[in-house]
Amino acid sequence: MAPSDPPEDTPRSARGEEGVVRPDELDYTASERVAELADSRYVVATDNDGSPSVDDSSAEKSAEERGDLARQQMARYVSDQKAGYGFALTAAFDDEIRHHEHFSDDIATAFGELAKWYVEQIDTDTPTAEVLGILLLASETDVAFPTKALAPILSRHDLDLDDSIGDLVGALPGTVEISMDE
Repeated sequence: MAPSDPPEDTPRSARGEEGVVRPDELDYTASERVAELADSRYVVATDNDGSPSVDDSSAEKSAEERGDLARQQMARYVSDQKAGYGFALTAAFDDEIRHHEHFSDDIATAFGELAKWYVEQIDTDTPTAEVLGILLLASETDVAFPTKALAPILSRHDLDLDDSIGDLVGALPGTVEISMDE
């Protein structure tokens, strides 16, 4: 409670707590517990002494300096996870902020988790594998698949080296799922 606030043992009616807020109660800048750092930036005291501690040097930090500090803190957080690969993301989807993190010693697992999470945020009706393929095509990102990825597809459609490319294209459905686990 700020020094200017009435004691808590004061009757509610004397403290103005009848369910109606007076206009002067809405102006938080008038409180002794609030100090302004800069335009629309304030420090609010949360301790019992009621006066905020303001370090003027923090108000002068540029956006770049604050960004550098945030990157350092995030790098420290990620490195503390004791995993070879990982991410901690904050992203905006449809005017909503979402967070996700994953840490693993397997780079493929970490990337797969990132890709699946992203797809789940943007499309819940289309299968994940199909959305990833669409995104890669739409982004004009070149992808090279290992030769071993083609063998299961050929086998699944009863094709071999004697068949033509036309036979392959004719045998394939609208989308082809490639799994590196086969």
